[in-house]
Amino acid sequence: MRESAYAPSISSDRGGAIDAAGPAVHPGWLAAEPAIAPEAGEAADGTRFAAFMQLLKTAGALDRAAVDSLADLDLTGGAFGALLELGVVGDAGVAPSELARRLAVARRTATLYVDILARQGWAERRAHPADRRMVLATLTPAGRGLLEELGEAYKKRLARLLGDISPIQAERLRQLLALIPTEFDRKTCSGERSTGGRHDALEGVASAVD
Repeated sequence: MRESAYAPSISSDRGGAIDAAGPAVHPGWLAAEPAIAPEAGEAADGTRFAAFMQLLKTAGALDRAAVDSLADLDLTGGAFGALLELGVVGDAGVAPSELARRLAVARRTATLYVDILARQGWAERRAHPADRRMVLATLTPAGRGLLEELGEAYKKRLARLLGDISPIQAERLRQLLALIPTEFDRKTCSGERSTGGRHDALEGVASAVD
């Protein structure tokens, strides 16, 4: 498991340390589904869609709030995340494609984040030592200094955007969100569930009408 910029140890309500990057913080969590009658077909899809829309709303609200929280740095939440990831990789640097994977964004978005950090003087690009055609992004001394002096303060500022949820609730939320894939192929995004894809779906609708 790669080192994460977002998973520090937290403390439980009973005092023990919890490794947020490790297994579930409570043996019963995620071990079994609650005793609720399983939904099928449209009902199950409707429940998932409601969750999807709630995630979109929450993500949008948090993204806007993060811009306000980071206004004195003139960064978005995504660009701040890129700054943290560059801090994790250190002097080795990271290619745009790998940074995009770590942040679960498009490569062009990861490149934009590096552009923003470079304009601020916190990141720079250099050629890969073994392949001059490959570009790596690294922190500048100013960027490292920013993280060392103010990184934790900004993390706390952003953490407060989650409201009054407890550390235990925050960790459970992180684990639940980690169940959702962050990479999707064209077939998944187009809604295909079989080799027939859209054709099979339309045939199903036609059969239901008949």
